[in-house]
Amino acid sequence: MSTETRRPEGRRRTRRRPRPIRPRDQVFGQRSPTVGFLHRTPAGAKVAGMAATAILVMAVRDPAVSAAVVAGIIVLAVGARVPLRMLLVLLRRIWLLIAAVLLAQLIFNDVATGLEVITRVLAGVLAAQLMILTTSVPELLRVFSALLRPLRLIGLRPGRIVLAAMVMLRAVPYLADQFRVAEQQARARGLERDLRARTVPVLLAAVAYARDTGKALAARGIDDVE
Repeated sequence: MSTETRRPEGRRRTRRRPRPIRPRDQVFGQRSPTVGFLHRTPAGAKVAGMAATAILVMAVRDPAVSAAVVAGIIVLAVGARVPLRMLLVLLRRIWLLIAAVLLAQLIFNDVATGLEVITRVLAGVLAAQLMILTTSVPELLRVFSALLRPLRLIGLRPGRIVLAAMVMLRAVPYLADQFRVAEQQARARGLERDLRARTVPVLLAAVAYARDTGKALAARGIDDVE
């Protein structure tokens, strides 16, 4: 007679298989897969257009004008063959922040002011996203380097500032993915409410990323960047 005791079938606990970790939609450094006329437009002209859009919506405090600018950006994106899903991905990331801003405006001001602020934010975000989707990162960095060139007169190095911006753009999607990985790993271990389980892996990954980036820049001669 076997001495092995078996757990009754009804008491067996079935462990749920953790959901696969899906990569987050990349925001920075991604280009539209279809090439339109905006892709062939010089990066300097697109930066100037984005700046003009921001000045327009900030100077003319009219929600109708800002809404018209938003509609114009969407029409421009369609004409440039930019997928609307890629254009609106950033709004999906920050919708909670936009909702909080709108709620604060409705509480402390009025509906007209809330619509004015939100339409201005949408116009600025969509204009920047459209520029990013139709311009490569090196092209943008060359424009910003040219704009920052006068800083050499006061002893600053524009190349280093641009390099710092490039490192930041590369780090944002990486850290966003690390947050998602830590969240799903904590959920798989039943620690979804443990703050340390959700943040410590991200902090360690950020430190490792910064250390590796510093070593790579030093190996490539960061002191030579002007």
